Amino acid sequence: MSARAPPPPTMPESDWAVRRIRKELKLLWLDPPAFCRPGPAPVTDPFHWEVVIDGPDGSPYSGGTFPVDVAIPKKYPMKPIKLTFKTKVYHPNIGPEGRMAVDIFGEWWSPAITISTALLSVVSVLYDPVLDLPVRRDAALQYRHERGLFEQKARRWTRRYASAPVASFCPAAPGKELLEEAATSGAVARRRSCGAGKWRFFAARLLAI
Repeated sequence: MSARAPPPPTMPESDWAVRRIRKELKLLWLDPPAFCRPGPAPVTDPFHWEVVIDGPDGSPYSGGTFPVDVAIPKKYPMKPIKLTFKTKVYHPNIGPEGRMAVDIFGEWWSPAITISTALLSVVSVLYDPVLDLPVRRDAALQYRHERGLFEQKARRWTRRYASAPVASFCPAAPGKELLEEAATSGAVARRRSCGAGKWRFFAARLLAI
């Protein structure tokens, strides 16, 4: 009786996560989400990034520049990422410590959600808060009942805490291999300029993915 062949080695979960994270990081440069862009420093840890969100037009955060810490778990994409604003933001869904709290970062998380689509959802929530899931109840009540006063305070906080420009770190121009990878995965293969420029606005609600 011949010996049974050993099963093929399996890739650790963390290796699968790093593969996907690196691909998403490359595509973030080629086709950044609306009003989002890479942070000011190169990424040295695949599980810890910084991105910049430029306040969306038509919201009280317009004109602000918001650095955001992105913490990615070792079990990504099975576990949700965590986003923390590094500047103070007056918003019903952003806690005093800067943590963004909406349901896609909890029970509604899905492995199909990418970091880019999560960032799009954050931009949408900046434009249109989720009032049934507030972490800052005072802001939620003011938004619901005194919208004008809420927007005045949000604009004031934006001017006070998020007016400093933040430039994105620019890596070397992407080569042919990277462009082919982007095209294969359906991304638009085009570069965006670095700096604090505005990106196109796409108010997508992705909470039910």
